[in-house]
Amino acid sequence: MNIFYILLVMATLLAILLEPQAALSAAQGTLNSWWSKVLPALLPFFIASELLSRLGLIRALSVWLAPVMQPLFRLPGAASLSLLLGFFSGSPTGGAIAAELRRQHLLTKNEGERVLAFCNNAGPLYLLITVAALLEAPAAGLWLALVQYPVNLTLGLLLRFFAEKQAQTPLPRVTRGALLRQGLLALKEAPRQPFSLILKESSMKALSNIGMIGAFMLCFSLLLLTLRISGLLGLLQMALLPLCRLFGLPESLLPGLSEGFFEMTLGIQTLSEANAELFAKVLAAAIILGWSGLSIHAQIAGVCSNEKLSLKYYLPCRIIHSLSAPLLLLLLQDYMELPGSTFSGVALPEWLLLPGLMLLPAFIGLGILLAIAFCLCRRDQSSASGC
Repeated sequence: MNIFYILLVMATLLAILLEPQAALSAAQGTLNSWWSKVLPALLPFFIASELLSRLGLIRALSVWLAPVMQPLFRLPGAASLSLLLGFFSGSPTGGAIAAELRRQHLLTKNEGERVLAFCNNAGPLYLLITVAALLEAPAAGLWLALVQYPVNLTLGLLLRFFAEKQAQTPLPRVTRGALLRQGLLALKEAPRQPFSLILKESSMKALSNIGMIGAFMLCFSLLLLTLRISGLLGLLQMALLPLCRLFGLPESLLPGLSEGFFEMTLGIQTLSEANAELFAKVLAAAIILGWSGLSIHAQIAGVCSNEKLSLKYYLPCRIIHSLSAPLLLLLLQDYMELPGSTFSGVALPEWLLLPGLMLLPAFIGLGILLAIAFCLCRRDQSSASGC
């Protein structure tokens, strides 16, 4: 296997030497995208999740949210943070939080691998701003969001049947007061450190993860350039031809699908330039978003590598997602309105919108889940036995 990777790296270096201008352009585009979109979008989530983890709140959430997460997904309550931040910020935030939960032994290996499988997807603002702008149809981003998240949640519900036997045992029922005390006790047991040290370590780890994501993006953009030069990308297009026929897509979308197999944004950008109807482009975009791209897969594998979490549930779920999302769009086709109009974006810059707009609903969602969890409990010990 090492020989294959050596040949791949050498081929990429050769492509850079043969097409230096194209390689420079690809690197500049990737790094600009990382700086202007990925860094401001993900860094606040990474820092927030690290702070919550080191301050002990995740341990408390693992107790308080168990009445919601265990019956639905057969997961500890702490997995809710990976679910919420993974959904609102986008990949690979859910994977990074799952790795941290596994490091603290708040998730078993099986639970961590199941969390990876359904808590990583494109963020809502990526769909509503970036994808909508690329396809020049504001409604396209909304419809793609409406099919992406229900499919992922459904996959999470189905994965509960792959839980370990001990996770399938119903939780002992407790009262609201008992649940609150157990969470506070878990909060007190968190290691005590100066906040300045916690902030420093959280920032350093978050920056390390963000830097790794940028490196992966750069590597895959250069790999895609190598495949274009070598003509191997054409072979992948031939392999994807049955997928086009399955959903009735024109062959003009094959270049976008083949690039989206490696990198999501590049694939959707190529789709937008194809000669095809808008609905066909939206269907193809749903396939790419469901698959997420090898670049995202590598990023998730990278953030989870230290905890040895495998992708045995993640990859099959991505395949299922890439097939079921466009199928759902076909079922909803009669209700969809996709006028082709130029999309001018939003009044505020994306670097300001992405961090602030998505952190707020993530924590609102966390508050709603906490309220539901405590509502499932009863006030006193005498009335049935609680949660």
